[in-house]
Amino acid sequence: TMPPNKPEVWLRTNRRAMTTMMVPPALLSLGSLAGLVLSVATDQYWFVSAMFGLFVLMSLWLLGSLTHAMLLPRVAYQSGELLVYLEFQRPTHVPIDIVEVFFLGQGPSELPKIKGREPETQNVIIRLAESATEWKHRDMKPAIGLWCEGYITIRGSWCEPITPEIMRQLNHRLIEIQRERK
Repeated sequence: TMPPNKPEVWLRTNRRAMTTMMVPPALLSLGSLAGLVLSVATDQYWFVSAMFGLFVLMSLWLLGSLTHAMLLPRVAYQSGELLVYLEFQRPTHVPIDIVEVFFLGQGPSELPKIKGREPETQNVIIRLAESATEWKHRDMKPAIGLWCEGYITIRGSWCEPITPEIMRQLNHRLIEIQRERK
């Protein structure tokens, strides 16, 4: 049997943000590894070494999870479905036939406040067909996006920089795919 075709990435994740999130666990991993080596070399109590070993394992697991999340796209296309990654591990498969348009929006970034005000971000908004009532709403983490009233909002803080060219590419590819399918 043939392996399933690989998803075509339409919108990437924000790799700068994910890399920044990797700094604390990387530092914890290095510090814990140094503590583990030192505790073993100085023949400390076994539980001190075990504690450092546990910190090394936890931080490496977190680094692996963040690396995996960094490699996932935000939006991709595969076999007649738009794959929308608003959860960290798996996409929601949306039939491409109900996707009408991508457009640029603006809204709260869900990031920490700066000088008492919440920063805003540009968002990618995906409008779904009004007739697709079963696709009107999905529950998800509001920090990454929203899915309400047939509109999927992907917060710009969690994807590659959103430019007019990116928006043109998204809509151009959507039209191409939908024409091919007809």
